[in-house]
Amino acid sequence: MLSVASFSFSQSTDAGIATIGENFCLVLDADSEIQEHYVANATGLNWTSAAAAVKMCGFHTNNLVTYTADYEKNQLLIHIHTDRTYESKDIAWWNQYLLSICK
Repeated sequence: MLSVASFSFSQSTDAGIATIGENFCLVLDADSEIQEHYVANATGLNWTSAAAAVKMCGFHTNNLVTYTADYEKNQLLIHIHTDRTYESKDIAWWNQYLLSICK
């Protein structure tokens, strides 16, 4: 049985928009302030199954960012853990950090 993690904000309309490219390179919308939750179109990630999507998200999740796959909607749900940095960071810092962890 496949267990899929729930996403705390349930894809609410207050989620920011992000883009994801090759190697899980994530870019947050720089035209707005940092938010805790984002949604990205996952088409380019070429998921072959829900299990593969969950595995890929688990591989890229870390202490500062959590990725959750919504395989049926082909979306990547992103939780930015703004509470886990020593001081408040702006959107430019987060985008630089996210690009530095592309794998």
